[in-house]
Amino acid sequence: MLRGSFGRLLVAVGALGVVLASSVALGSVRREGSWPGGDKVVKLDADGIPRADAVKRLADAAGWSIVFNAPATDTVNVHVQKQPADKVLEFLLSDANYVATRDGTLISIVRAPADAATAAAPTPPTPPTPATPPTPPAPPAPPAVPTARGSDRVISGGSLTIEKGETVHDLAVFGGSADIWGTVTGDVTVMGGSAHVHEGGHVLGDAEAVGGSMVIDDGARVDGDVAAVGGTLERGDRAQIGGDVVENGHGHGKVRVRDDHDDEPVEDAHASAASRARQAARDAGSAVTRTALLFVLGAVLLALGSSRMERLQAEVAARPMRSFALGVVGVLVALVLVIALCVIIVGIPFAIIGILLAVLAVAVGLCATLTTLGAGLLGHRSQSPYVHLAVGCAVLLVLGAIPFLGAFVKAAAVLIGIGAVVATRGAGLIPPRSKNGAPYREAPLA
Repeated sequence: MLRGSFGRLLVAVGALGVVLASSVALGSVRREGSWPGGDKVVKLDADGIPRADAVKRLADAAGWSIVFNAPATDTVNVHVQKQPADKVLEFLLSDANYVATRDGTLISIVRAPADAATAAAPTPPTPPTPATPPTPPAPPAPPAVPTARGSDRVISGGSLTIEKGETVHDLAVFGGSADIWGTVTGDVTVMGGSAHVHEGGHVLGDAEAVGGSMVIDDGARVDGDVAAVGGTLERGDRAQIGGDVVENGHGHGKVRVRDDHDDEPVEDAHASAASRARQAARDAGSAVTRTALLFVLGAVLLALGSSRMERLQAEVAARPMRSFALGVVGVLVALVLVIALCVIIVGIPFAIIGILLAVLAVAVGLCATLTTLGAGLLGHRSQSPYVHLAVGCAVLLVLGAIPFLGAFVKAAAVLIGIGAVVATRGAGLIPPRSKNGAPYREAPLA
């Protein structure tokens, strides 16, 4: 019983020795010739025999013919149970570096030279170095922001060209045209006119067209928002716009984009005729809605302040061109005052209140102008100021739909109304002063 346990212990130790030697054997024998694999599974059990004899016994068990040119004289213990013969051969030759050349069942074993032993160890393949992608070209540097602010420019019924290299601040166009090749450090405002930002032109602020047209070419740049209210906006497909694009109150709405391969501008999505008809219907509906709201406001003003509205109408009827000129001056003065108040924090609330009052004054003056227009056209048939206001609103709606002419008519009506408010000191809300500075009473209206 003891001898059986001792024998099994020897077998386990021998197998463990073979396993521990595998990490070296796998790198100590270089195979040459044809080693097809699938050799016979052998069983060896011997203690204290020379290594060459162990190789001979392995060859007999596997059916090989062995030529061992450099047999080792040291002894080995072999206890192998059902292992492939070629693997056992590698474990038996773990004492040195060998070259085993096989031809069928004939195997020749010789010691490997030092350099061959080094070469026998397989060198892991070096992964190819990935090609370095080409460096993308650096994007062009944005044009430098001009340090000079420039002066404000106002165009009323004329034309202006801002040449390349020229810098202005705010640009306002009233019933005129402006061609921008240079730089505008402020905003561009168009009312009843047109502005054209050519290639290379740069607007650092916003660009807005109210009852006018705005054209932005390819290569032109607007850093702020671009808007068209009651007007048209046309931009190239490579025009640079930093902010939002709004037309007729709709963000990113109907903005016509020019195709450089065509003579006529096309819309962003090449909209069909049906979509263009729907857009035209929406624009007409918006115009009718605005006109109806204007009539309602005018009717309220006529009902609550008939005497003051009559004073405005009398001014418009007596001196329309003077009212137009005063309207232009009034707009410019209001812009200067708002800018001056916004410079300091304390003046910002006053600027907001002034803007709200200015909007109300524009609406009152416009209603008075339209009522005067309706009275001139239909005064011989009706004396009702409400009928006159309705006729004036209808005329403005029809004429405002005509391209170019409609924008000029709208701008003229607004400026005349503003001028009438200025000439009458806010329809009499601001009393005039006598020469010695004391206010005096005006004769009551009949």
